[in-house]
Amino acid sequence: MNYPDIIGKVSEELNLPKEVVDKTYKAFWLFINQSIQSLPLKENLNEEDFAKLRTNFNIPSLGKLTCTYDRMLGMKKRLKFIKQIREKK
Repeated sequence: MNYPDIIGKVSEELNLPKEVVDKTYKAFWLFINQSIQSLPLKENLNEEDFAKLRTNFNIPSLGKLTCTYDRMLGMKKRLKFIKQIREKK
């Protein structure tokens, strides 16, 4: 099933116009996208400050999008390593 078919099926089940279902779905993902992008993960955060951030999103039927403090530190080290390799070339 592709996206237009799913939108059509949901709109029939909920008795809503397709445009409303489409905009609602896109608004849901836009909120999650903007929320994640607004996190100050590029800054040097200590574990206490990181714990205050909202870094988990539970999406029904899909699972949890999450970022742990250790994962953030690992990704920063990885990016630093990649930059060092690129500078050597």
